[in-house]
This record gives sequence, C-alpha cells and structure tokens, in this order.
Amino acid sequence: EIAEMIQQGEEVMVIDNRNQKDITASTLTQIIFEKQKRSENPVPISTLRHIIQQGDGSFSSFLAKSSDGNQIEVVRALETQVRDLTSKLDAIERKTTVGAPKEVTPAAKTAEV
Repeated sequence: EIAEMIQQGEEVMVIDNRNQKDITASTLTQIIFEKQKRSENPVPISTLRHIIQQGDGSFSSFLAKSSDGNQIEVVRALETQVRDLTSKLDAIERKTTVGAPKEVTPAAKTAEV
C-alpha cells in the first residue's frame, strides 16, 4: 500500500504508533528489500557492497553524492557495457578457434606387404 502511494507520487511519512517515532526510512528500506527479492534486475552487488562497507548512513550519503540517484544508473549502464564487450570477445574467440588449423598428427607408416 505504501509502495503504491509513493509510485503515485505521494509524500509519505510512517510513524510508529507505539512510540511516535518516524520510521519512514526503515519502512522504505524494507519495501526496497522486498522488491529486490522479486526483481529480475536487482541492484548490482558492487553497489550494495559499497553501501555496506561505508557503514552507517552510507546509503543516504551515497544517494546524496549522486545527482538525483543517477550514480546507480551509471553503474548499471557500465555493467551492461561490460557484459556486451564480454559477449563480443567470446564471439571473436569462437571465430578464431573455429578457423584455426587443427593439429595434425603424423599418420603411422604402413608397411607394404
């Protein structure tokens, strides 16, 4: 329900009924986590490692450093380029091995009888 509200552009604040604390950040993080489990295009592992390595508050600082969250898109674009280049290199390697001369072993001499 909260995810749908956000997707529709609504500003959302989540308050814990027990202690009246703002739990918006942790709630949205949980929503992202749940979506990632079902996603075909998850956040790259390298990005997640970077966030964890930076310690507390890293995710917010990571996003703040990027312009409107574009850093994640840049990482994804670079990963796509790496996959494409890897595929091209694999194709070139297959072509060169297909056309390469095969090793010929000398035939055993047959004795004429």
